[in-house]
Amino acid sequence: MEKVMKGVVAVKTGEVVLKNDIPMPVLKDYECLVKVHTCGFCNGTDMQIIHGTLTADEGMMPFPTLLGHEAVGEVIQIGNKVRHIALGDRFIRPDTPKWYGKYSCTFGTMAEYAVATDRKAMIEDGIPEEQMPDEGKCERIPSDISYEDAAVMLSLLECISAVHNFGLKKDMDVLIYGAGPMGMGVANYLQVIGAHVVLVDGIQKRLDYAKKYFGIEQTVNIQVRKLSECCAPKSFDAVMDIVGDTGILLEGTNYLKQGGTLCSMGVLKESDAMLNLLKLQNNTKLHMLNLPYRRMDYMDELVKLIREEKIVPKHYYSHVLPAEKISECVQLIRNKDALKVVLSFD
Repeated sequence: MEKVMKGVVAVKTGEVVLKNDIPMPVLKDYECLVKVHTCGFCNGTDMQIIHGTLTADEGMMPFPTLLGHEAVGEVIQIGNKVRHIALGDRFIRPDTPKWYGKYSCTFGTMAEYAVATDRKAMIEDGIPEEQMPDEGKCERIPSDISYEDAAVMLSLLECISAVHNFGLKKDMDVLIYGAGPMGMGVANYLQVIGAHVVLVDGIQKRLDYAKKYFGIEQTVNIQVRKLSECCAPKSFDAVMDIVGDTGILLEGTNYLKQGGTLCSMGVLKESDAMLNLLKLQNNTKLHMLNLPYRRMDYMDELVKLIREEKIVPKHYYSHVLPAEKISECVQLIRNKDALKVVLSFD
């Protein structure tokens, strides 16, 4: 009899539920079964999956589809040819297939079980690369970081990798639009490396939170003051849109120094995918990073910063809820009453 598991499914546009009839992964020789303990809910991508605004190029699969790319779990069963993964090893963003029976997987880790693949053993045994899962998807993490804290590690890796990919460095002046968990993560890391940050948002409690927990000295509430009243034109080395709005990119270009970089990090919606390049300031760069690039390269750095308490994962999530409360989770995010929600499958 086929074994089944629970998972969070976007059934159709605007409807998300917890299903308990999802086929469990069936292990192949080089795979390990991962028991998922927690999964972070992504305010950007997961909400776009639910709304049906994520594009196929960004990974959107047909409804009904499993959400989630921020899962954390431990290995509880090992395949016949696995040699480099042990029982109890912990992983973030475990592997998933394209389909679990009738359910597609739009990343699909917001479920009770997934797999970790022993890529090293596959390489040693001469398995063709095209038969392996994508490199850098599933990554081992240390056991001294809790499952709840680890559920935000993928987001933090995306923040750190974005800073490196954009070429941002110490002493640079950086304007950031968006004080959600990703905006705060980028701002936090920029502060750690010695850059100067101005953080912009329309929700005062988020800006106050950023000041309290991340030491962001200058913030601007654009519901209260115009940005032009607080920041001079052509005064930043980089301007970052972490909201995902071409209007922000067009506004932000006015604040770039000559030769500066306009950084597009927020996931643009399918209905907002056109940008008039003629309106961008001359002699500046537009750097698109709407999908992460080589984020796992910075795992060692992130773990070090967490252990040194320069980055504190608990500051990046406000709620831990059982997966059964997915509707409450979505409502909290929609109403902006939660910074970030971690779902538990324990």
